[in-house]
Amino acid sequence: MKKDSNSIFQNRETQQKRNQIRKTMIAHILNSEFKKEFKTSRTLVGNQMFTVDLMSEDDKIAVKIINPCRTCHDKINSGKFQCILSAILILRSINSERKLLIFTNKTMYQNFYSSIRSMPAPISDISDAIEIAWVPLPDEFDNDEYSEPITNFRINEGSFNQIRRIRNDRN
Repeated sequence: MKKDSNSIFQNRETQQKRNQIRKTMIAHILNSEFKKEFKTSRTLVGNQMFTVDLMSEDDKIAVKIINPCRTCHDKINSGKFQCILSAILILRSINSERKLLIFTNKTMYQNFYSSIRSMPAPISDISDAIEIAWVPLPDEFDNDEYSEPITNFRINEGSFNQIRRIRNDRN
């Protein structure tokens, strides 16, 4: 029996490539903002190893990236919401000075932020000491090629009118 050369999981592979491109773009933005290199890191929390999407070279800034789900409408599905809460728990458990939860989709960012603030105290308090941000990235990638991202991002919905500008080194 001959094995198919085409993967039945092409969509999954495409999504993984897009997420990797998003991570590269965010690392570039964070490098511009904090003047530090960022890379994926594994860290020990208790007796479990966890992956941190991006960690600064001096381990002072930990970042978890939340990419859009396939159907990001008015509500985040419960599985994705639980995944985000899990990312927050991991960030809270890491011994870093700054902990960033970065969304790459504006609608998901807004939906999560409003949902978490409307929940009872044990859940709504989970995001304390975590900086929640949205980084505007292009929704589509032409031929999976890297392009310069928009260099601004928003931290925490409460100050939605305040845009934190990242200086572009080329200007």
